[in-house]
Parts: sequence; C-alpha cells; structure tokens
Amino acid sequence: DLAAATGEAEADLDVQLVKGLEDHIKGFSAADEDGNPFSREAGESTPDKIMGLSLFSKSVAAETFQVAAAVTREQVQDLKQFGVDAVAQVESVLTNELTQSINQHILGAIRTQGTSNVTKAFGSATAFDITLAPASSLAGGETVASEHRKILTQILAAANLIANRGRRGAGNFAVVGPQVATVLQSISGFVANPMANTFTQSAGAIYPLGSVAGINVYTDPTMDWASYQVAVGRKGDGNGPGLVFMPYLMAESVQTIAEGTMAPKVAVKSRFALVEAGFHPETQYVTFNISAGSPAAWTNLINLA
Repeated sequence: DLAAATGEAEADLDVQLVKGLEDHIKGFSAADEDGNPFSREAGESTPDKIMGLSLFSKSVAAETFQVAAAVTREQVQDLKQFGVDAVAQVESVLTNELTQSINQHILGAIRTQGTSNVTKAFGSATAFDITLAPASSLAGGETVASEHRKILTQILAAANLIANRGRRGAGNFAVVGPQVATVLQSISGFVANPMANTFTQSAGAIYPLGSVAGINVYTDPTMDWASYQVAVGRKGDGNGPGLVFMPYLMAESVQTIAEGTMAPKVAVKSRFALVEAGFHPETQYVTFNISAGSPAAWTNLINLA
C-alpha cells in the first residue's frame, strides 16, 4: 500500500522505527525533506501534517508448568528426628524446579528474539557473530587476553545496536555461559559487583556475575560448557516493546494424603504468560556467538588453543 501510494518499488522502501517522544522525523514539520522551514506565505496556505494515536489490544492466555512429588510416612517420621520437615523440603524442591523451568523458558524466548533481530537487521542470523584468533597465530602485542577483550566490545556493540534498532535505549543486561563468564572475569577492566545482598539464590539458577559499562552480566549455569552464545537485551520500564512476564499463579501448592498408604503428596503449579508486547519486540534483544572461524581454529575459549 505504501509502495503504491508513493510510486516506489517495495524493495526501495526504507522503513525505520521512531520513538515519538524523543526521536525526530526529518522533514515532517518542515517544508521539505532537508528540514527547511516554510516561508510565511507557504506556512499560511499549507495544511499541517498530522500525528495520531492508535490503540491496540492483545489477548493473553496463561500457560502452565506443574510438578508433583510424594513422600512415604516412614520418610516423614525418620526426617522428623533430625528436625527436617519432609513435606516442606519436597515443596521447596518442586518450587525450585518450576522456577528454573520458567527461567529457561524466558531465556529461550530472549535468545530467539535476539536472533530474529540480527537476521532482520543484517539478513543473516550469524552476521553479528565474532571470530577470535587462535593463540598460535597471535603476534606482536596481541595476547589471549586481547582476543578475550573483543567479547566485551561485542557486548557493548550489541547494547548499542538495540538502541539503534529499537529507539528505546541501549541494552542493559547480558546472559552468558560458564566458560564465557570465566574469560570475562579474567579480563582487566571487568569490575564485578559486590555480591552481598538479600536475594535468595536457588541452586543451579541464573546468577549475577558483575557489570561492565552499565550492562549487568548474568551467568546461566545450565548452558553447555562449550556454548559460546551471548544474549544481550534491554529491560525497560514496561511502557515499551519487548517480552513481558505476566504471572498469574507463581507457585500454588496443594497437599493431599494418599488413601491407600496415607502418605502425603505435594503438587505445585505455576501459571503465567510470556507476552511479545508492542511493535517489533525483537528489537530489544541481540544474540550472537563467539566462534573459532571455519575451519575451527581453536577448541577451548579460555586459552584459544
């Protein structure tokens, strides 16, 4: 429709996102595309170009993770002797299972959105990947640490690409695997945040590593040791596009007693929706990989050997 109205071929159109409260639409309020103002006569006779407001709604259905566990009467009696509530212990395990399932579901969606953004921006899902040279080919002042430093630069580039593509601000968090986290900690200039806090960390859950240039870095310990994928995103104020987690029931617990054995059973259920909100939510995320080139020049990221 736009191509027909302007007389241009569809391939020749250049569509860009604009944040109306901050960005500038060049030539929209001016006499021409160069931004020149109207003359007095033209200003009197030229009608205003109009900006409007459109409202949209989206239906959301809650999805479910659920899990249950049972303990025997003997287990309840024996653990009670050591001051352990078997039912409460099992319930904590089930809650942790649901929490990590939700974490992985959200992280998977973030990585998918980030890959989509890179593909739309550059035409290829691998176009934003970086290649590190092997240790054997380094010369002069180049070191393994200088190659590792490229990872930080690419994380910053991804954050600024989010600002460029999404027009809502730069990325402010990144999620890496355990081996990438190791090399980030080893690079001079990477400052870890103080770890003293009041948050409860579930065993095996995603945990904070530190920050660099305003980007909070988190480690996902469930990622494979040899996974060099990095996901960068922006957590906004809730008024912009992106993935929105909408909890309905975070961990509803139900306890029953089995009729035959009279043993307690606990079932825990989480209901929530993960919504792709707003226009072009993928622009708030970038996913890239750290590669060894082709054919592979190194098999270990830490020493690039």
